[in-house]
Amino acid sequence: MGAPGKTGGKAATLADVAEVAGVSQQTVSRVVNNQGPVAARTRARVMEAVGQLNYVPNRLAQGLARQRSHSIGFATNDISLHAPSQLTSSIERAAREAGFSLVVSIVPGYGLGRVTQTVRTLKERQVDGVLINASLSGADAAEIARRFPELPCVFMDVPTDAPVSAALLDQYHGAVLAARHLVDLGHTRLACIHAPQDAVAEHSRLRGWQEVLRERGLALVAGQEGDWSPAGGYRAALALLASGVDFTGLLVGNDQMAVGALRALWERGLSVPGDMSVIGYDDTAESALLIPPLTTVRQDFPTLGQRAFHHLKALLHGQDPPKITLTRPELVVRSSTAAPRSGERLRLQDALQLLQRHVGGWGGPEVQGQT
Repeated sequence: MGAPGKTGGKAATLADVAEVAGVSQQTVSRVVNNQGPVAARTRARVMEAVGQLNYVPNRLAQGLARQRSHSIGFATNDISLHAPSQLTSSIERAAREAGFSLVVSIVPGYGLGRVTQTVRTLKERQVDGVLINASLSGADAAEIARRFPELPCVFMDVPTDAPVSAALLDQYHGAVLAARHLVDLGHTRLACIHAPQDAVAEHSRLRGWQEVLRERGLALVAGQEGDWSPAGGYRAALALLASGVDFTGLLVGNDQMAVGALRALWERGLSVPGDMSVIGYDDTAESALLIPPLTTVRQDFPTLGQRAFHHLKALLHGQDPPKITLTRPELVVRSSTAAPRSGERLRLQDALQLLQRHVGGWGGPEVQGQT
């Protein structure tokens, strides 16, 4: 409602704000739409009048006039996971500062069909463009772009050679950092808990691990598929331990699965990093507070979200941004990784584990996806 005595109980208008602020309607428009230069003092006066009158711009009417809704869509996988939640926050902030609203729609799983369904839903909401944070192959991403030729799209979870507009994290580079860290510490027997099979783009992490080991004349001794969750990491780690394969280092596809893996190792009486070095991926806020604090790969989600939004904004304004922008992660070394024990101590550890399996029964639920 407008200010008493000013708008007669009706919603305040742009003209009302201009009168109270003592500026032109064009200046008010530039401020509320974040378009064009306005002196800081003038901007503050306009915003004070906006607050005083409780002025709410009619975005729908503006959109009809400009053939734009001034909103963007964000198609993403489960926002209960760390990466999607961080990206949603950073994209919303960047969009709001630029005068856009954000419409979020969850992709219910993986695959071309589900992403298509989600993007179609966002298009029906009359968004101006869409950011797509769902794992797709390069071919599937190109097919999405073909299916929605009039809807600008920027992809955030595709291979770096995908033939589409994309703002990406260099996941392969992050995986290389993780694997090199363990190998440089002296580990030669590494296992992994990798991304779900349907998460096409995230398998660049698995490829990065494998190529580092191949360069050193090594190979992963075992692998299990996880589902990004702590429970999935727990089940996968139990399956690795139950396999009887000896390994001293564990590469994990994200920090949340690493939480479950640490629990499984603790239950089996294995110390980290004394018996086993563990390294995660993402650098969640909790990773530094785990016991022990988790060595991990930090992904800069706030920067990625801002870059993705500005990439899309450039497309909306008819500009020609770089086809692909890459944000590189960095290694964060904490206390969950160390040099492996000596060969004599490893042999003793193997004997104790073998005894425990025979005496206590060392099982665990089977996890598909062993490599």
